[in-house]
Amino acid sequence: MTAIRRPALWRDRRGAVAPMIAALGASLVGAAGFALDAGLYYTANRELRVATEAAALAAAMNPARATARARDALSRNGYNPAILQSVELGQYCPDAALPSAQRFDPGFTRCPGNGRANAVRVRTGKPSRQFLTRVLGSANPIPALAATATAARIDEAGIGISSGILTVTNSLVNSVNDLLGALLGIKLRLSTADVEALMSSNIDAGRFFDALAERVGETGTYSDLTARTAGLRDLLLAAASAADDPATAAALTLVAGQIGGGYPVPLSGLFGLGVWKDMPVGEAGDRPALRAGMNAYQLLTFAVQSGGGAIDASDALSRVVSGTTVSIAAVATGPMDRPRFSFGPAGETSVGTSALRLKLDLGLNLSILGIGVEPVSVLIDIAAARADISAIDCPDTAEQARDTRVSLLASSGLVNAYIGRPPANAMSKPMPPLSADDIAPARILTVLGLINADVRAVAQPVMGNSGTLTFGPGGQGTIGKPGMPGISASIGNGSQLGTLIASLTSSLTASNGLQVTVLNLCIPPLCSVSGTRSALIAAITAPLTGLVGTTADPLLDNLLRALGIQLGHATLWVTGARCGVPVLV
Repeated sequence: MTAIRRPALWRDRRGAVAPMIAALGASLVGAAGFALDAGLYYTANRELRVATEAAALAAAMNPARATARARDALSRNGYNPAILQSVELGQYCPDAALPSAQRFDPGFTRCPGNGRANAVRVRTGKPSRQFLTRVLGSANPIPALAATATAARIDEAGIGISSGILTVTNSLVNSVNDLLGALLGIKLRLSTADVEALMSSNIDAGRFFDALAERVGETGTYSDLTARTAGLRDLLLAAASAADDPATAAALTLVAGQIGGGYPVPLSGLFGLGVWKDMPVGEAGDRPALRAGMNAYQLLTFAVQSGGGAIDASDALSRVVSGTTVSIAAVATGPMDRPRFSFGPAGETSVGTSALRLKLDLGLNLSILGIGVEPVSVLIDIAAARADISAIDCPDTAEQARDTRVSLLASSGLVNAYIGRPPANAMSKPMPPLSADDIAPARILTVLGLINADVRAVAQPVMGNSGTLTFGPGGQGTIGKPGMPGISASIGNGSQLGTLIASLTSSLTASNGLQVTVLNLCIPPLCSVSGTRSALIAAITAPLTGLVGTTADPLLDNLLRALGIQLGHATLWVTGARCGVPVLV
């Protein structure tokens, strides 16, 4: 049978794709056009965003001319200024507690400060460049180009809190050596000239942090550095290298040489770095952002207190006459919840002292019925003082550094005083809270087990004050700089230690002040002063009051100031200020 022969074209499939192309060509061209237009959109949108960010930075430099500066920046980057859709003025809130979207405040209602605009939000928009997708009309998935950028000029200041720079006297120098030496466990030997050099000069904060990072081998960020524990010797030698005054550098080096290699200091309780915290170490010293200072004496005393030294100044006593003494039995501190030195913008920069408790023993030079009187213990509670930067006012003047003003919201601490027997853990560290109900009567006299005298007294609390302190032209203080402290400003109640303790001793004459019992029975008028004042009460209260005024007051005043504390006061220093350059936020 003869095979059927098929034509050659039956086996030739070279044209088989032509129908497929004819059927799918429109889709392929559409996909290619969409890919092209989408690529052009993303490229153009990225370029527009960069130009919008540049416009926002330019506008934030001078918010009063924000629109004109934004248009000029767009024009210089090759865009028609007509693409500028809106320029919105506001305040930037550098508050970590606020979500990022809420830190730009166009209503000036969320941020502290003076209500002046320091931030600008710029919006731009224009049609995207399209080729094939434009034929889709309203169904076109490629949107118009749009960009939004927010920039702020973050102004910063450095602040510190203490009792202030003091008039240096011999008794103050003795207190500094005794108290700080007791903390360190050494015999500290600083002269009057050494203490004066420390108190009268700032060290450069940026250079100090860089030098300390090098000494302890830190190569990360400043946040990593201040999370460490450093030896006090390294800290003081780093400070010496950052001191502009040779006498200050020499005094810091002298103390470092007396300390040796021990005494670790946790840095986190001392410093708050604000917006500097993520900067790599080694970059602070040469940047104007860190051109703030720290007082050399405050750095020394606060670092000593932050370490683990047990505060026992029982040898720091003063004698009026033989047998009559005033001594500090113990000092306790509370936890530090704010740094002593802080650097950053308004709204997130604060400093504070730790709460302090002193136990004072007053030994009386008297005897009653031939029996000596036990020392009378007095406790003084000083609550923490604090301050927050509420505003940094950088004027648009040629002398901006001279005309800048910094405002602090400050509060001094509440002060209480007690005579009696405190709880056993009252002087532990960190110290527990204490109230009048925790003070029990203390026995100061026992005669043959028959006659007993117990004392308990509570002074009315000295209330702290609060208010705004301004540094700069027309303010209560001036702004310092590295190497040179400015003029401090204080807020307080003007209380004196002697007045506070004298009110305690006078309250012993109240019915529940000095209690005298015979055979554990209260026998008037011994246990009550509602009638005739007993000779026993007068024999105890009169010399006690005199001892407070002549000895306890000046002694404790110096000891407190050696620790950087002034009773009932918060003394603030603005150690530097910088009017910033705009940054994207």
